[in-house]
Amino acid sequence: MNVIPSELAPKLDYLGRWHWPDPDCDCVRMMRRSGRFRIVLTSWLEEQIASLVDLPDDVIQQAGSPDAVRKECLTRFRQAAFSLHVEEHFSRTKRNRDRIIYSMLRCKSLSRLEELSLAIREGELDLAAAAIRYSEGPESAQGGRIGPISPDAGHPELKDRLAKANEGDLIGPFPIGDTHVLLRLDSRITTRLDEALQTQLLQELYNDWLDRQLSSLEVGESIEPPEYIPAL
Repeated sequence: MNVIPSELAPKLDYLGRWHWPDPDCDCVRMMRRSGRFRIVLTSWLEEQIASLVDLPDDVIQQAGSPDAVRKECLTRFRQAAFSLHVEEHFSRTKRNRDRIIYSMLRCKSLSRLEELSLAIREGELDLAAAAIRYSEGPESAQGGRIGPISPDAGHPELKDRLAKANEGDLIGPFPIGDTHVLLRLDSRITTRLDEALQTQLLQELYNDWLDRQLSSLEVGESIEPPEYIPAL
């Protein structure tokens, strides 16, 4: 574990907040140059956070090692501090977590693409087979299949048309730059707030909070010491 010497560790100011005594001293500058300053400060701050959590004796015995005890303390702190914010964080970031899969067929020749589109719509030709043979882009190697990717990835025209489509819809042909494109929306993959994602969201909220605390300490600003209020 990285340890900050006591004379360099953040101290309490007159309002009871933590502050860095000298964020520009020689020792700190040396740690910054070595790239270890944020690592050491993170270790110190997480040690203070873990010390707030009073684990039952049986949990400590079950954890075994000091590192496992520290990890359990931090897990309980994250749960207590951020569990009420998980649903809001999920709602705010859900679109970035959803994924779509679509197929693309593109040709510079509009007339050829119109012929292929008609054959596909009438069931005479499979889009994947057509993409392998005729598509003039790297997607042809995958039978035109693209994804799973974020709905916000890609060309604005593609994003807009796919956003308005239903699964299975054929879209186009339509021009993009010097080529013409036929799309099919294959599936939308909607993110569900399951237990695994809840754990991930708690970690994201904690990481964002921790980063703000560290950034303030690094430039000599004071921060409020964290509180641990166990969930009922």
